[in-house]
Amino acid sequence: MTAIAQTCIALLPPDVIHAERLFALIDESRETLRAWLPWVDTTLSAEDSRQFLAGVAEGARSGSACASWLIALDGELAGCIDIHGISKLHRSGFLGYWLADRFVGKGVMGEAAAQALDAGFGTLELNRIAILAGVANARSRAVAERLGFVQEGAQREGLHLHGRYHDACQYSMLAGEWRARR
Repeated sequence: MTAIAQTCIALLPPDVIHAERLFALIDESRETLRAWLPWVDTTLSAEDSRQFLAGVAEGARSGSACASWLIALDGELAGCIDIHGISKLHRSGFLGYWLADRFVGKGVMGEAAAQALDAGFGTLELNRIAILAGVANARSRAVAERLGFVQEGAQREGLHLHGRYHDACQYSMLAGEWRARR
């Protein structure tokens, strides 16, 4: 029996009640997260996490170009996932995600991403969802590949992080491809 069969992975709506737990999660994995996520250096307190959660919750109410969720494993906060850069005109967006170090390697992200893709291709009525991952970000690339995303190519110096440019792989999934997999 796999770890996923024994656990409950859920996507929770963003809510300020989770601010302290979210900040603690970021803080405990700060070094790992910082490598690929530029916002980590400006998330310095639970108040920063509260402002983030309030902003995405307000964005959800106002119909912003982002759908965000908190990832919970057996009721414990584990990370975040979103579909951002949503274009209603082109019916497309980008999947972004992170987990705290202690939840990596347990199948959590694959299931959380599958739930987010169900929402993206379902409720949000998107036709295309892309993932942009640093060429050297093996874990993020592995998530895309396990889910069946197609690697479209590389963006030379497509990411700017901490004063340096990094090449990035771009992956995509189409609604019909996702439905065929489900």
